[in-house]
Amino acid sequence: MGGYAGIDNGYARFDRLRIPRFQMLSRFAQVTKEGNYVKPPHAKLSYGGMLYIRSGMVSTAGRSQAKAATISLRYATVRRQGNKGADGLERQIITYPSVHHRLLPILSRAYVYILLGRNLTNSQKDLLAQLNRGDTSYLAEMHAMTSGLKVLVTTTSMEDIEVARRSMGGHGYSAYSALGYVYANALPSVTYEGDNFVLDQQVVRAALKVYQDIVSCKAPSSIALSPFSAYLRLLKTKEYVIPQNFTGSEIWSDWRTPIHVLEWRAARAVKSRALAQAIGEVDASADQRVSRAVTEAYVAAQVGEMISTLPFTGSSASIVKSLLRLYLLSTVETALTDILSFGLIPPVVAGEDPTKALRMEIARLCAELVPEAISLTDAFGYTDWELDSALGVYDGRVYEALWKRVQAEPLNQTEVTDGYEEFIKPLLERGRRLASDEQSKSKL
Repeated sequence: MGGYAGIDNGYARFDRLRIPRFQMLSRFAQVTKEGNYVKPPHAKLSYGGMLYIRSGMVSTAGRSQAKAATISLRYATVRRQGNKGADGLERQIITYPSVHHRLLPILSRAYVYILLGRNLTNSQKDLLAQLNRGDTSYLAEMHAMTSGLKVLVTTTSMEDIEVARRSMGGHGYSAYSALGYVYANALPSVTYEGDNFVLDQQVVRAALKVYQDIVSCKAPSSIALSPFSAYLRLLKTKEYVIPQNFTGSEIWSDWRTPIHVLEWRAARAVKSRALAQAIGEVDASADQRVSRAVTEAYVAAQVGEMISTLPFTGSSASIVKSLLRLYLLSTVETALTDILSFGLIPPVVAGEDPTKALRMEIARLCAELVPEAISLTDAFGYTDWELDSALGVYDGRVYEALWKRVQAEPLNQTEVTDGYEEFIKPLLERGRRLASDEQSKSKL
């Protein structure tokens, strides 16, 4: 069930083989008829293909999360356990906060990554068109952006698939749940196309370069920032002002608030990293924290664009907006260590939790989205064949599907498994003889 089992990496060696010039894959570099090598106009033009693959990994990770969310939410809706209601039936486990608080943020990330991946694919097409014209002005920006996104989405998707599997209890471990396959198939993504810990350094390097341009410029407001560096605009002329009503739930109901906080977190993280480097006191995990802060600020800004430009209205728009808001708030929740360290959420009365309002708004959003969970997963359009999961079937008859698969299992076709007499029984008998011999020796 290992991921990418069909990919075979190797090499080929040729001896005295003549290759025609038109078959030399010479899109950017050239070899003349006289045998002279012509360098490409930019040393990193060949990055285009690599960046194309990375940009596709964003939506691919989203689809893996979508599968995990679909299977686990369908099963959590069907499975009943625990307290009984007025109808005498045990509660659907999806109604327990400890379950839907884990699963619904996964669903929100699946939506965000799939939508973000579509936008990134369009940006990649523009980049390739520029590269074909010899224009490399957007290449560094795209490299930093895809590096950060690749790290974020692959790391998060692996964590989310595992959370979804564990939410299903013992059945989540079954091969019939299919989540083991989804996990194994997605797992190599944290390594191929650039190891995540290495790519973090690329993001930080790009962020520090822009930061140094700002602090060294006499008129920083004149520096144009790309979308991936837009958060650094906050360091040009502004100081962070703590809103007075951060302890009230109403401030977190505004989707602009988490974007504002996440962008300030990224700006402070980059500034802190630059200052630490200047005095030679960079800790071991600094690049991972800064890279994540920078990338999550960019994604948050993109989610803000998604919310403000939803292509539909009515109840559907309201539901999707709530799901996107859940993404923003759950991202803030996972970033609280940085946010509190930088003082972006103010302290309250001694002994009280300054993040309570945030967490209560997340709980309220989750409760609001529980009745919509199945519709939101059905919208992915996965067929039962694509999911290949007895526990995530579309009609909800999970136990009938599970029983059907058990009956079809070849090992269950006979009372005694084929090969028992020839292979297994001799091993057991040998083990018993050895154990008996050891007992006899110990008595002597």
